[in-house]
Amino acid sequence: MTLILVVRMSSREKLPYSSKSLRHIFAVMEILDDLPFVEIGHIRRSHGYKGHARVYVDEIWEEDFLAQRFVFLEIDGYKVPFDIEEIKNQKDLILKLSTIDSSEALSKYSQKKLYMLERDIAHAKSALDKSDEKSELIGMHIHDDTLGDLGPIIRIDEYPQQEMAILEKEDGTEVLIPLHEQMISSISQEEGKIFMDLPEGLV
Repeated sequence: MTLILVVRMSSREKLPYSSKSLRHIFAVMEILDDLPFVEIGHIRRSHGYKGHARVYVDEIWEEDFLAQRFVFLEIDGYKVPFDIEEIKNQKDLILKLSTIDSSEALSKYSQKKLYMLERDIAHAKSALDKSDEKSELIGMHIHDDTLGDLGPIIRIDEYPQQEMAILEKEDGTEVLIPLHEQMISSISQEEGKIFMDLPEGLV
């Protein structure tokens, strides 16, 4: 299987690796074949003449990308690993792959998609999970034990100390309610309500 894969890919695109390195790469690719990948961005264009590239990486994946030692490019339908020599986090992200040493060599990879293994995106997964939790609260009504229904949550903002649920009153003004665990009595998904015991004078 590996031999067939090498012939197929080599016939369409020449990869910047020796034959020995290619054998190792495709052996690794066979092992990784069943693992899930995440598309994080793409190569935009050349930066300078030494093989550096301007790349686009979606903001949610950026922190994990900056911590990587290698990245995968989609070539001929396959995810091919490339060692990362350097990443500069400037106005644009500048990426240098260890096997690409000229703008000419880089040109064939322009607009190629960038991938990471899903298992390597711990920060992004945490952020996505948190985002999902937030989205589930949007539209739910906050019900205070004393004041009753305060209205629906229109969004949730993050502040240094805690998250704040933003409610919109009938006159269009916004009310900030701290989503503090000690203030939340219960949450009813069926009723679409968050029952809270808010301090006097907060609303």
